[in-house]
Amino acid sequence: MMPQSVDELIEKAKEQRGRKRYEEALVSSLAAVEQDADNGQAWWQVALCRQALGDTKKTIFALRKTVELIPGAGNAWARLGDLLLENEEFEDARSAFEEALLIDPEQTTALAGMSSIYKIEDDKDQDVEEVSVLERLERLSTLSEVQSNRLGTLHYRNDRAYEAIRCWKLGEGERFNIGLAYNTEAISQDADAIDMWRLCLRDSPDWERPKERISTVLPRLLQLALKARQLGDTILPEEQWFDHYMNPFQLLNALEVDDLSELDPKAIQKLKKILLQEIDLEDGRVSWMPGTLIDKSRAIGLCDELNDEKKKDWHWQVFTNKPLLGFLTIGAHEHFLVNASFSELETIDRIEWDDDFLEWMGRIFALQLDRILTKAIEQGNAILVECLLDGRRWVPDAMVDECFRSAQRAVERLANPLHEYLAKADSVRPSVSGLEAILKRGNFLVIMNLLPAFFEKQQNDAVHSVRRLAAKAFNVHEDIELSREIIELAKKFKFRSADANRTIEADVESIEVLIRQERKHEVRLTKGGERWEITKKGVLQGSRHIAAADVTDTRWGALITNQNGVKVWDFLIAFKAVDGRSLVFNWTAKGSESEKSNEFFGQFIDAAMHYIYPSLIERTQAKLASDVPINIGPCKIERHGIRFQVKGWIFSDEHFIPWHRVSVLMDNGDLTVSDNSSPRKRVSFSLRETNNAYLLKILATIKNGAED
Repeated sequence: MMPQSVDELIEKAKEQRGRKRYEEALVSSLAAVEQDADNGQAWWQVALCRQALGDTKKTIFALRKTVELIPGAGNAWARLGDLLLENEEFEDARSAFEEALLIDPEQTTALAGMSSIYKIEDDKDQDVEEVSVLERLERLSTLSEVQSNRLGTLHYRNDRAYEAIRCWKLGEGERFNIGLAYNTEAISQDADAIDMWRLCLRDSPDWERPKERISTVLPRLLQLALKARQLGDTILPEEQWFDHYMNPFQLLNALEVDDLSELDPKAIQKLKKILLQEIDLEDGRVSWMPGTLIDKSRAIGLCDELNDEKKKDWHWQVFTNKPLLGFLTIGAHEHFLVNASFSELETIDRIEWDDDFLEWMGRIFALQLDRILTKAIEQGNAILVECLLDGRRWVPDAMVDECFRSAQRAVERLANPLHEYLAKADSVRPSVSGLEAILKRGNFLVIMNLLPAFFEKQQNDAVHSVRRLAAKAFNVHEDIELSREIIELAKKFKFRSADANRTIEADVESIEVLIRQERKHEVRLTKGGERWEITKKGVLQGSRHIAAADVTDTRWGALITNQNGVKVWDFLIAFKAVDGRSLVFNWTAKGSESEKSNEFFGQFIDAAMHYIYPSLIERTQAKLASDVPINIGPCKIERHGIRFQVKGWIFSDEHFIPWHRVSVLMDNGDLTVSDNSSPRKRVSFSLRETNNAYLLKILATIKNGAED
């Protein structure tokens, strides 16, 4: 009999293993390896047989040989990683899983193995990679409860609370975590958090952590509930009661019983007869539902729903939960208010396991919530808005958007005055007080900060309008201080969206950078206990201030004298206002003080050039353009040039120099104006003693286009 080839032995091992004859399969695969020790397929069969027989150590050896000979064997790499992980050889296991995923990014065994390693290491710096692995695994198969909870934990610690809640399963420990997620600032559904923690305590009365969390969160909710109850039971007018839902048990004036079976068809028929008689006698009104006009056909239809055992049970569930019943029927807000010691845990249990009940009730709930929330927003009722958004939004995930459709439009209407204010900002300078008034109107700012992520577009639009106002204050009205103040108001928006908050923070930083750039030439010092400043706002000396726009005259200069062989510097810089007020900075320095004083003097002149002169130049040019001359020292400055007296041997003569022939030189503290075509025609005067002497030099540079 001819010996079997390697390929035949491999096929034989596969066939034997398929019949679970693992010892025989191992013999065949070892025979194949003996014939060809470099055959990776033979080693793969050895590994599979060894693993089936529970020999982990030899399985690992066979798998190492397999991947050595067939580096692209993704399944072998994954199995090798799995066994190494069982042996707690974590580094080698990681390497094996990584090789498997390089070959096949969707290798589920490798993905599950990597998720286990990430969980063991619990390194926050690896959270992005771990989430990616678990999400791929979730897409390809079903996560185990451990994996789902782990994914929830990762989302939670990376501030993705909604995703955390989706992932966490509703076991005892996970309910506590879900409560934590509801209690985050991003979600702020604190009523739901309280309910979750009370479920924990119902099942584990001695569990301290839920008790601690309830004691922390509950006081605010009780205070809020007190304020809400003072507003009355509902904000819906009577004509809108029962629009979306009327409960047949309430309509029949049924009494609550311990067992629903006590309300059998015979008992219901009796109550129905009484109801219809009352409707006929009282023209659609019944004594136990005052203020409500009941259509007989609707009443019959509702009673007939009780013939369906499932709907009968659902209606009973609502009927026995009085806060829920009040909300679905007349819009009462008690459902959303937290009680000091009690939550409707039976209903919460029901909506967790009965998807059909939740879907049936959710359609009614979403319509009613949207209506009540819309009215609360329109009324500027921030207390009720906060209550309605604090949780107990009992609708399926697919219906959540329906809870906010009309409310979103109400928020857009609430924001209209802000958008209109922005539209006018090109022609009318905005003000902080004007913006503040808009943010207060209808509790606009308060309500915007209460809204959940479903209102992100409306929130972003509001912030965008405030940001654009700040931009217009800077770009159109050239008021960077106003721009900064407006951006500071934008910081009062505190949304659930971290992205929106980061946008505001980035705007604040951008404005601050511009302000720092604009203010970098400002100078401040204290002299003799007195504050001396030249800033964008103007000139300050002690308690006296001249606004930059009010300065009409400036002059400066430094005199150097010799006193007893010591050089003494006398610095002066002076400003005069349109109303005649003047501020004079004057000080002396000698010896080692002179260097520092020269530095201060230069800084004062630099500040004046940046913050005082632009306005002074603009106003002067406006006067000249209107043919209003101004005097600077002996010169008369006119629209088309400069006039001054030139002394002759006997008589003085007036000389006029058109701007294109004006030459201005500064030397040794004096300023000299001369005629380029007739240099002898000149006049000189002191920069220090002559108001606006340096302004004349600037005007000459502007008028004749010369470089300074």
